[in-house]
Amino acid sequence: MPTSKDVAKIAGVSIATVSRVFQSPELVKPETRELVLRTAQELDYYPNFLARSLKQNRSNSIGIAVNDFTNPFFFQVIKEIHIRLADTDYQVMTFPSAGNSYTNGKIIRYLRSNHLDAFLFSPISFDREDWKFFMNSKQYFLQLYNDFYDNLDSIIIDDQYGVYLAVKYLLECGHRKILTFNNAVEGKDYRAKGYAEAFLEKNLTPDPSYIIDYDFSRNCSNNIRNDIARLKPTAIISHAEECTIWTISALRDLNLSYPKDVSLISYDDHPWAEATGVTAVAQPIDLVGSTIADTVLDALTTGKERSVVKQKIRPKLVLRDSVIAL
Repeated sequence: MPTSKDVAKIAGVSIATVSRVFQSPELVKPETRELVLRTAQELDYYPNFLARSLKQNRSNSIGIAVNDFTNPFFFQVIKEIHIRLADTDYQVMTFPSAGNSYTNGKIIRYLRSNHLDAFLFSPISFDREDWKFFMNSKQYFLQLYNDFYDNLDSIIIDDQYGVYLAVKYLLECGHRKILTFNNAVEGKDYRAKGYAEAFLEKNLTPDPSYIIDYDFSRNCSNNIRNDIARLKPTAIISHAEECTIWTISALRDLNLSYPKDVSLISYDDHPWAEATGVTAVAQPIDLVGSTIADTVLDALTTGKERSVVKQKIRPKLVLRDSVIAL
C-alpha cells in the first residue's frame, strides 16, 4: 500500500507538502498541488483520515441519531444539514436509534470508543449515566426536538405554539369536540398545554379525554378508529405523517370523510397533504436544518467558552380544504 512518503519521493516534494495538499490545498501552489494529486492518483494513494483523526483526537465527523426512519421529516432536515455543511470539512453520519432506551444506549457506548466531533440526538428521557458521560466528554452534544438535559444545547420545535394555532383555528370555525392524537413522549411534552391555551383564551374548558397519546412505534389504526367512534369528534388533529394516514384510514372504515363529516389537520406538512388539500401545521424544515448546522459549526469552531444554547423554532399553520366551519 503506497504511503505519503512514496508520493513525496516520486513527486519530488516533501512529505509535509503532500500532507498539506490533502489538508489545506489552498496553501499549496496550483502546479505543485496538481503534481501531487496526479502522482497520488497514479499510485492509488489515499490519505488515512482515520489514523489522522486518532492522532489529532478529532474526525471532522458529525453523528445524528434518527428516531424514526419512516418519518420523512427527519431526512428532510438531514438533507438541509448536508447542504449547509457542503462547503466545510465535516461529514455527517446517521444512526438508527429507533427512539428507545436500548438503542440509544448502544449509540452512547459507540460514542465512548469513537472519535465523533459532535453528536446530535433526540433524548426520550433523562438518563443519569448518559448525563455523566456528556458532562465528562470533550465531544459536542446537541439535543434535537426534545430537551431533557439542562447543561446541553437544544433545538426544539415549539409544539405548544403549533397545537395552539391548530386548535385556535378550529375553535374559530365553531368546533368544540376537537380530538388530538399525539405521539406519547415521556416527560416534557407541551402539546397538551397548547391545546388548553387555545380553549382558555376563549373562556372555554378543554376536555382532557380528547387528548390521546399513542405509541407510534406500533400500528394504532384500530385504536384510532375506536376512539373516533367513541368520542365522535367534529375535528381531529393528527401528529406525524403515519398517524394522519391511520386517521384517514379509520375515517374511511367508519364511512366518514373529511371535511364533510370531520375536519382534519395534520401536524406535519407533506407533499401528499398539499396534493389532497389537508390543512397542516408546517415545520420550517430549511430553517430547522440550517439552524442545527450553524449551531454545531459555532460550537466546534469557537475557541472560547460558550453559554448553553436553547433555541425554539415556531411552526406555521397552512390553510387548505380539510376544515369547514360549523
